[in-house]
Amino acid sequence: MRKLLLLAPALLLVAACNRTDPANDSVSATATVSPPPAATVIEAPVAPTTAMSTGMSDAPAPGEHTTFDAKAFAGEFADENFTLRLAADGTYTLSTPAADNAPGTWTLEPDAHHIRLDPESKSEDDRVYELVSDDELRAAKGTQTLHRAGTAH
Repeated sequence: MRKLLLLAPALLLVAACNRTDPANDSVSATATVSPPPAATVIEAPVAPTTAMSTGMSDAPAPGEHTTFDAKAFAGEFADENFTLRLAADGTYTLSTPAADNAPGTWTLEPDAHHIRLDPESKSEDDRVYELVSDDELRAAKGTQTLHRAGTAH
């Protein structure tokens, strides 16, 4: 029996060393278990919806990002064979012996010294005119000069 009494403290000591503390287990489990990361949702910016009529150019409006005043410049330019009507909204009509009131869009070129006429009919080439003055346009290729209607030339 004496041996049993001597072994009892040793058995208790071994049992105590192998025993786990439930309080430590829950802390440990809580510390190692973390909630899944929240999903990150990135919303795409909403593009403004604007109605654009067919045939409008994607280029900036005449005078956009410059001091060019498209509204003041708009008007009618002509020579003996052509009549060009420029609207402030970036549209134009061109009357020639071959076509009457052919529509298109016009834009100010990046150099701010030329305008580009982009016809709706894609079988026609773009035309580029130099802005000689507020009352005169000169074809970039060729010798054609258009004067503002109502001005002396």
